[in-house]
Amino acid sequence: MILQRSTVVHSVLPALLLAGLPVSSAFAEGLPRNWPMGSKEIEHHLESGQFTIKEVKSAGGGVTGASKLKIAFPDGAEVKVKWKAVPPGGLDGWNNSPRKELAAYEVQKWFLDENDYVVPTAVPYCIPLDAYKAISPTPVASVKGTKCVLGILSVWLSDVDAPLKFWNPERFKSDPLFARNMADFNLLTYLVDHRDGRQGNLMVSTDPSDPRVFAVDNGIAFEGFPWNFFVTNWNKIRVPYLNRRSIDRLRTIDRARMDKLETIIEVALDKDGVYHVVQPGPDLQPSKGVREPNGHIQFGLTRKEIDKLEKRVKTLLADVDKGRIKVK
Repeated sequence: MILQRSTVVHSVLPALLLAGLPVSSAFAEGLPRNWPMGSKEIEHHLESGQFTIKEVKSAGGGVTGASKLKIAFPDGAEVKVKWKAVPPGGLDGWNNSPRKELAAYEVQKWFLDENDYVVPTAVPYCIPLDAYKAISPTPVASVKGTKCVLGILSVWLSDVDAPLKFWNPERFKSDPLFARNMADFNLLTYLVDHRDGRQGNLMVSTDPSDPRVFAVDNGIAFEGFPWNFFVTNWNKIRVPYLNRRSIDRLRTIDRARMDKLETIIEVALDKDGVYHVVQPGPDLQPSKGVREPNGHIQFGLTRKEIDKLEKRVKTLLADVDKGRIKVK
């Protein structure tokens, strides 16, 4: 659906993490053409400013009811984003898990620079019910007694394709840039235990001079069950070798860094019944990935999921050291 009139949505998430970051509509230098602007710049735009919804369309296939939005910021910058509300009747689902989407976005930062991200920028957002009518004529609050719809806004990548034959071993051998990007993609999908490798979730740039690879849907991850049994999943190392630089950076990640995934984001209700991002507090219930104490919501990984993530890291590094997994 394309809106007949623009709808202005006021940001309900203060820029706590990125306060003071300069904002401009200029594209960030050095970024792949698939990204509309720098990842941190997009985070700042989405968290701290107003934006106008210019278009609302269906995001295509899938069962989670995602929408494709075109939004414009006050400085004139426009981007396309995917909007996916939290699952109806809950805040976490087997195939729609905002906390796992956010965790995958964070894990890639362990070994990748911003210009090399394989998971699109993902930001939690709460849209007041009146404004949400631009997306759905009969919006329902995500949490009973509140007045907003909570979900994830993620960057809509441009100039990408979802090829039927995603894995291309011949290109891996002949194209060093593709090999480098594919290796980092596979490292990320292994670490997060990505188990939904259906066509549409895995993207390749259509620009042969900049052959990027992306994982755009990461909700079935971190030991998720059930998973997609009928496709080739990338929770295993399938490429001939990994990038030495990425492995060296992964070696620097200790358990303290991993434990920060327990509470990736925390939101709290304001007097109008709308959620705002607040400084994350201590994990109040390590056995759960979503906690709801006293008007707050904490999103993160469970202690058990982090234990298994740590085990995957150690197993991978041991296999590299023993020569079972090659690096280059």
